[in-house]
Amino acid sequence: MSEFLDAEDAALLGASLAAAMLAAPGPDEADQALNDMGWPDLLAAAPDHGAAIAFTALGTTGSAATLLDDVVAHALGIPISPSVCVLFDASLHTNPAAPQPGDPRNLIEDNPYVLNGLVSSRIDRATTVLIAVDEFPGTEVAAVEAGLLREPGATGIDPDRAYRHLSAQVPADAVTPVEAEGSWEAAMTAARIALAYQLIGGARWMLAEARQHAMDRVQFGRPVASFQAIRHKLAESLVLIEAAESLAAECLRDPDPMKAALAKSLAGKAALTTATHAQQVLAGIGFTAEHRFHLWLKRMLVLDTLFGSARYLSTEIGRDLLIYGTVPRLIQL
Repeated sequence: MSEFLDAEDAALLGASLAAAMLAAPGPDEADQALNDMGWPDLLAAAPDHGAAIAFTALGTTGSAATLLDDVVAHALGIPISPSVCVLFDASLHTNPAAPQPGDPRNLIEDNPYVLNGLVSSRIDRATTVLIAVDEFPGTEVAAVEAGLLREPGATGIDPDRAYRHLSAQVPADAVTPVEAEGSWEAAMTAARIALAYQLIGGARWMLAEARQHAMDRVQFGRPVASFQAIRHKLAESLVLIEAAESLAAECLRDPDPMKAALAKSLAGKAALTTATHAQQVLAGIGFTAEHRFHLWLKRMLVLDTLFGSARYLSTEIGRDLLIYGTVPRLIQL
């Protein structure tokens, strides 16, 4: 897995993180449990591999822990802290002149600044919110007091409120430039790789639930898993998941921005396709709140939008390939 963490140790660490997430009743408790286990040290020692392990556990457990804030802050070279939150972009921009995914603001020339994006539940207890900006020469990041952006009672599609939409106006003097050692592109790359692993973990959970249901459900005297149509849906999901994970693993070796974008795009497609197939395989129970599937479905829909959806990133990658005229080697064979 890395120079100091082999595959067996990584699996044990992932299982420990998943157990801590499952035992925590909410995001605050999950964050505290993971911090007690040494999540900040893991991120500092192995940013890419550590995030891959932790975010896979996030996907499989459905935890609402706010680790993405830490990944972005660390990539920017800003000390991670429970009091630091990040405003993430959740827009699907189709206009090439519009802000790109990862730039969570639309700044107008006159005051106030208009901020739009997603924030994690950490904003409820944070003191500072980091945003990407291009208004200040020599810096890409600014800070806003969290109290100015809190929206009491704000909700979102995710029942656990792991992420919620934020739209606010703040005066210009409330936005303070921050000296960041890392670039926003590096932060966006790290976030996309981490989110790819979370989407893959969530897709694997949905596939496992659908498979188990297909094996348990009996129609016409035999399990529905024996029906060819069911097998095809499960097989297609597995192929997409494995392909996405292969590229995500390559990103750990070479965290190239284009590879990270493609990994996030493939992972989003795998998760959304798996969600569609799983809901069909689960049949009636998959459309009810009685089954836990709806929690993963809603989380995957939100995660896909963060830092570029699968559909948008495909367009972005195609445009970049046309501009640069070269195709990077995605996997070393």
